[in-house]
Amino acid sequence: MGDVLIIGEPGTGKTRMIFKFLPDFDKVVWITTIKSAEVIRRTIEPNFDVDLWIVDTHTWVRRSTHTERDVIVSNPINLNEVSLAIGRVLDLVGEGYLLAFDSISGLLLYHATQRVVHFLRNILVRIESDKASGIFTLVKNAHDVYTETSVSLMFSNIIELERRFDDSVKRYIKLVKTFGYIEPEFAEFTIDSEGIHLPKPIEDFIRDQLKRTFA
Repeated sequence: MGDVLIIGEPGTGKTRMIFKFLPDFDKVVWITTIKSAEVIRRTIEPNFDVDLWIVDTHTWVRRSTHTERDVIVSNPINLNEVSLAIGRVLDLVGEGYLLAFDSISGLLLYHATQRVVHFLRNILVRIESDKASGIFTLVKNAHDVYTETSVSLMFSNIIELERRFDDSVKRYIKLVKTFGYIEPEFAEFTIDSEGIHLPKPIEDFIRDQLKRTFA
């Protein structure tokens, strides 16, 4: 199993980081807690040739604009309902998918840290069983230290994104925890209309980790 947790404040590039690695997979299961399925589908489908399934815990109500591959969780306050919805989709998708979970912070609005950690553990076990991969995001400084640390313990690779404002905007990526050794551990990256541009050693490392199960 390849798993990556991306931590960063809003606007640092967490979702764009997920987009960076979508072309490496034929099947994508996108779990959204912060945007509607329609928004995710409008963003991904014109730009990526993937078989896309979406589990939407943000919308709460199914609309005519949703597709048959949009699973709407009507009561995200019930974590069991969220788990069942994800499980049903993964049963249909099969093996070798990328699960993109954006964002864990959306669940932490409704649920205690221990419940979310247990929920994440079950997802990570399922991903490993399915020979799949996962990218998860967490909003930095939105939670206390206990919550951020408890969530981080679940993941093999943790990447932190930072945005600094001086005379211009500068963005930095930091490898907080890794399954293997990689340099540099801290570097600058850029975002433009074409997407996110990472230092090649870091990009290659993340790709290798996500594809680790397929070697």
